[in-house]
Amino acid sequence: MSPLNGSGATSRSAGARIAAFYVVLLGGLAAAIWYFPAIQDVITLDLGPAAGANGEITRTMAGGSPLQGNIPQGWDSVWVTAVSLIGALLIMIPVAWTYILIKRDAGYEESVVHTLLILPVAVAGIVTIVQGSLALAFSLAGIVAAVRFRTTLDDTKDAVYVFLAIGVGLAAGVQALGVAVALSVVFNVVNLILWKLNFGNIYADQLHRTGGLGLGTVIAGAGSSRSAVGFGDLVAVGAPLAPASLDAVNRQQQRIRRQLHRESSVAKERKQFSALLLYTREVESVKAVLAPVLEEMTVRYQLAEVVPGESDGVSAVTYLVRIRDGITEAELIEAVRDAHDGSIEAAELRSLRALARD
Repeated sequence: MSPLNGSGATSRSAGARIAAFYVVLLGGLAAAIWYFPAIQDVITLDLGPAAGANGEITRTMAGGSPLQGNIPQGWDSVWVTAVSLIGALLIMIPVAWTYILIKRDAGYEESVVHTLLILPVAVAGIVTIVQGSLALAFSLAGIVAAVRFRTTLDDTKDAVYVFLAIGVGLAAGVQALGVAVALSVVFNVVNLILWKLNFGNIYADQLHRTGGLGLGTVIAGAGSSRSAVGFGDLVAVGAPLAPASLDAVNRQQQRIRRQLHRESSVAKERKQFSALLLYTREVESVKAVLAPVLEEMTVRYQLAEVVPGESDGVSAVTYLVRIRDGITEAELIEAVRDAHDGSIEAAELRSLRALARD
């Protein structure tokens, strides 16, 4: 799994490797069926008669023939179980790759990766043991109820991966590897498409369903745009500097929030602070020009961070400011506009009330 986590691996090459793995996996299954036709019983799901016909479910729960109808007996159960367990592991490898690829920037839990590979094997083995036996099924339920797992996932989406691992294990356990492969392929395709298009991420919307948002909205929150004031082409200069992932947005907002809390421990006072963003190619010059204006018009101000642009590009300088009583946001922006000597291409002032909450 390391090739997908290497610094030189791109998302395109990673996707190609995942696709190639599925091609090899399906080709291996086809070859196995060709040389060992009996393996087909481990791949295709056979539910037998219609579940509702003639009380089939009732007879099964009462100890009759199982719905699956092809539970191996004797030594056949050994190789069939081995194929099911190995198949569950192989099917989950590309899912684990996808998890690493999508989460590598935000950081992923190694334990979750291991869980994705081990859990379906364990589930498949357990299902193989209990299927067709009502007594064993109830025994397993009692054992699981007695064992308590205390695991907290940092990302709720990680639970979906774990849920898929359980589904793959269940399919493998009832000798339906074909269903498990279909689950894995469809899950990975949908997951990679959503990740690649940044679907649902209003800060980095590649399809421009919302038009995308600039750096000011990223830093101060979406609600800050209602009272924002500024000058210059904020969309043109601010949008390219906005983080490309929602995790990066959260990290940037958390940095601003921590600095805001350092300025004051009282929520009421924090709500009086604003973020002053200056877009410029001459960062040091702007700092020198802006200092007298901030000294005169603010009670407190603090340089929060500088987001550098690409080579010879526009950088964003962010200040935390608390405006003096009797001075409005518009007056501060006007003073910034009058003070600069052409070095500021755009500026905006946004309230930090949303980030000031405890």
